[in-house]
Amino acid sequence: MPFLWRAVDELRRCREIAVCRRFVECRPFASRRAFQLVERTGYHCSIRLPHFWFLLILAINLTATLPCSAADEHPLSNFEIAIRPILAKYCYDCHGNGEKSGHVAFDELQSAASKPGVPGSPELWSKVLSNVRAGLMPAEGSPKLNPDELKTLERWIKFVALGIDPDNPDPGRVTIRRLNRNEYRRSIRELTDFPFKSDDELPPDDTGYGFDNNGDVLSISPLLMEKYMQAAEQIVAASVPSKPPVNADDRQAWKSYRRFFTKDEPPESADERRHYSREILERFAGRAFRRPVDDATVVRLQDLAESIYSQPGKRFEEGVALAMVAVLASPQFLFRVEQPEPQADGDKPTAFPLIDEYSLASRLSYFLWSTMPDDELLRLAERRELRMKLREQVLRMMKDERFGVFSRYFVGQWLQARDVEGTAIDHRAIAAREDEAARALLRKLHDFQRRNVDFKERQLVRNQLDRLNPPEFTRELREAMRLETEMAFSYVVDNDRSVLELIDADYTFVNDALAKHYGLPPVEGRAMRRVDLPANSPRGGVLTQGTMLVVTSNPTRTSPVKRGLFILDNLLGAPPPPPPANLPPLEASQDGHGGKELSMRELLAVHRSKPLCNSCHSRMDPLGMGLENFNAMGRWRDNDLDEPVDAAGELITGEHFSDIRELKKILVTGHRLEFYRTLTEKLLTFALGRGVTYLDTDTVDTIVEKLEQSGGRFSELLFGIIESVPFQKSRTVGKPNGR
Repeated sequence: MPFLWRAVDELRRCREIAVCRRFVECRPFASRRAFQLVERTGYHCSIRLPHFWFLLILAINLTATLPCSAADEHPLSNFEIAIRPILAKYCYDCHGNGEKSGHVAFDELQSAASKPGVPGSPELWSKVLSNVRAGLMPAEGSPKLNPDELKTLERWIKFVALGIDPDNPDPGRVTIRRLNRNEYRRSIRELTDFPFKSDDELPPDDTGYGFDNNGDVLSISPLLMEKYMQAAEQIVAASVPSKPPVNADDRQAWKSYRRFFTKDEPPESADERRHYSREILERFAGRAFRRPVDDATVVRLQDLAESIYSQPGKRFEEGVALAMVAVLASPQFLFRVEQPEPQADGDKPTAFPLIDEYSLASRLSYFLWSTMPDDELLRLAERRELRMKLREQVLRMMKDERFGVFSRYFVGQWLQARDVEGTAIDHRAIAAREDEAARALLRKLHDFQRRNVDFKERQLVRNQLDRLNPPEFTRELREAMRLETEMAFSYVVDNDRSVLELIDADYTFVNDALAKHYGLPPVEGRAMRRVDLPANSPRGGVLTQGTMLVVTSNPTRTSPVKRGLFILDNLLGAPPPPPPANLPPLEASQDGHGGKELSMRELLAVHRSKPLCNSCHSRMDPLGMGLENFNAMGRWRDNDLDEPVDAAGELITGEHFSDIRELKKILVTGHRLEFYRTLTEKLLTFALGRGVTYLDTDTVDTIVEKLEQSGGRFSELLFGIIESVPFQKSRTVGKPNGR
């Protein structure tokens, strides 16, 4: 068969056949080279010419169905035949024939030594795939690939250039990672019922790929290890009783003795005490380590406890407590250590085994609850029934109150909702952009500050400003904004609605203060509740929520650049490259205009006129300008600096819109696949604790396909991730460059 494929390639190269979707047209004379190749299959000597063409046509038709994992035998693996014509047709204007846009020339790429016949690197082709799917390639105004060409390019990139085996995909590398502060606090509460204040006692966690549960950044230093030791001592001292209860009042008081000790009093004999300590510590350590504890570890804990309670004047509980300190300071508690499923005797070792069911229980619980598995998950893992009952358990976990933190932790980082409560906002400067009288007062205040005028006089001006525009951007209002975003996401999750409602919805969640701030019909009370939006309201979806509008603003004004970047990065998955170093601020574009204060649209137009800035800003600015009717505090406005706000624009992919309403419609129709893909990648990153790489491309595509077929239902996304290879398996061998 390999020679038959090469015969097909030879005939194509000589233009002796034309392959279409439904037929194959053969030239009357085939090349001698093609016949020689077919003869090497062993068939030519016994098959007449018509049979040869039958086999040839059969081989060509099989190219649409054979798995691309057989890359060496598949015509699609031949770059020159399958891919070069597509690149020449659509890409060489910018990336070939002497052109090197972005320092890439497809006609000059060299094959890597590890992948003969595949020019360029996997990273390059991964970017090509992303840009083609996002409509950024071919360039604006150029013809686009037809569906068949796009499918051919996608399959070649995934299964040949990236080397993904659809039958046995690489689950990727997951670094053994420690618990972050939230996971540590919640695990301690689950284990001991002690409300440890991790935010006060432990340093902040670093973030990787946008999330603070990323294994590559959750390192541990000697100083942090010392803090964990101190925390373990503090937690055990506060939660583990040092003696049995002596009366009814003691028994009633956070009932903690029975939480750790199963008897009212420890036994008297040394052998019975040792047996009892084993019972207690094996159970405690098993919960803490999230899997059964090996006998050697239990013996060491017994010995440690006995070394204390056997001393004169020391109690049994004190010895057990010290052993519990050792458990909480152990790497087996602080780190999420995963193990592969045990293999039966005689089975051939595999590079990508399933993780064992205890590891799966931890992946589930820390993904959905940000804490350790409960008794039911561990019980099913012990029986090796968890994987079999996976969907049933996920639905159970989603009904548990512990699932409430899922939206807060994921949305708080993906959409930066948790940052709204700390973002610097100058309400006076923002209000002054929309009110000439306030602007005059603000100029006066700045002049007083420059001349160091008496504080009392400056305060008088501030008071005048506050009377014109009361400072309503309070801590309570910021909290309501955060809750709006969390509750909108939870509503989609809990009711299994389309994730597209995160972009465009006819409802939102407000209380009295937030409804007033947004200019919505009034509601009563501080409690947040779902409200239907008025017809044709610009609100609805995360783009019009205060969290996004505030965290993407500057202290004194909006930032269309930050807002456009937010959409590209978090919703469309197509962020531009980082800005060049020493880039002047946007306000520098004011220079040279006779003192006239330029509008935001004019400032950006001047900035984009610089070739160095245009390529990125042409992608960001139209998206950000579509949100200009919302000021830096998230309020609606019609004017900025006494000029009407113009929120119209044209995306780099060619769509026109007049305001945020039309922009949202464009995103949920023409760009929904990009949103599905981006949301999948973000949630997969959060679930796995690692960044998504090109090895995950087919996994993401499979989930996106299910999302598209279901109309975007959240359950397809969640179960797609939990049942995916990266979530279910682990890698036992390394990959080049640590990928």
